[in-house]
Amino acid sequence: MYKNTVGGMIFLCVVLFPWNSGGAAEAKNCQLKRYVSLDLFEPQGSHLLVPVTIKGTRAYMVLDLASAYSSVMESTASRFELKTQSIPNRVEVVAGGKQLQRLATVTPFSLGDLQFKSAEFLVVPDKIFSGGVADAPVVGILGMNFLAQFDIELDVAHRKMNLFSQDHCPGHTVYWTSKYDSAPIRLGALGEVYFPMELDGKKLETTLATSSPMTILHTDASRRLYNFDSHSTDIETETDAAGRTTAHYRAMKLSGEGIEIVNARIQLVDPSPNTTCSLSSRSGAASYDGCFGAHPLRLGQNVIGKLHIYIATREKMLYFTPASPTEENVATPAQPAP
Repeated sequence: MYKNTVGGMIFLCVVLFPWNSGGAAEAKNCQLKRYVSLDLFEPQGSHLLVPVTIKGTRAYMVLDLASAYSSVMESTASRFELKTQSIPNRVEVVAGGKQLQRLATVTPFSLGDLQFKSAEFLVVPDKIFSGGVADAPVVGILGMNFLAQFDIELDVAHRKMNLFSQDHCPGHTVYWTSKYDSAPIRLGALGEVYFPMELDGKKLETTLATSSPMTILHTDASRRLYNFDSHSTDIETETDAAGRTTAHYRAMKLSGEGIEIVNARIQLVDPSPNTTCSLSSRSGAASYDGCFGAHPLRLGQNVIGKLHIYIATREKMLYFTPASPTEENVATPAQPAP
């Protein structure tokens, strides 16, 4: 499984705009302009994978919208003989319990058919990722620092991700139906995207953990907000072949305007005993103080797969509908960017 822990101050890798990008020069209008449509791949028991091309070789990267940064594995940097440089001494980046030392430059780099002159990625240990077998190598993680220069449409149920120009009128994003919910996007200290979401009638700061199969609620939040934790009598458990309990679950309702996911399976996870996070409240939603990058609720694929999502990065709004809304194609469909 992919895991990441970031300590100190994150170094946000810089990527150049794609060769065919004209977003800054485009005339402001209300029509969406699509740069690329990507077919996502999900091997059995694995993560959502995005097709990329590194120095002419087809590969995949794990899609992780909850991660502030993008990375390639050490074996990838070696295999492709990527040019690397040291991370500045004033910046501390930790992943998988190991302090990262290098940035790798990929020249050229393509995301589907979208070509970039070059892109920079953190170099992370190979052990940070394992998963199902794909038909091309899995070389790293695609995070929000790379994707933040685009608007992002995510339709996991149909294994699609579309990237759009940020240049459009506010609110003119949901083209597949007239009814939708929205939430303001916020940026954490590390650059991660989070937003308020309502779970069993209470709002919590939430991230889109596209690299996680299950939605996760921390038990300090479940005790404070709902009066239960992983040891409560009505909690569902999973056990392994040796009879050991491996996970705790609770069926809960995720809701918003026009959206209701009843009996969503929520995995309960105890906070680390060494955590510095303390449960608090911000703008009416449960949140954490005293730590970086942590939020009480992480939406995994079991919930994200039931939603159709549009992230308007410049507008700083998240729009979402059920994955199969009852009204479809009522607005002007998105057009490819020139």
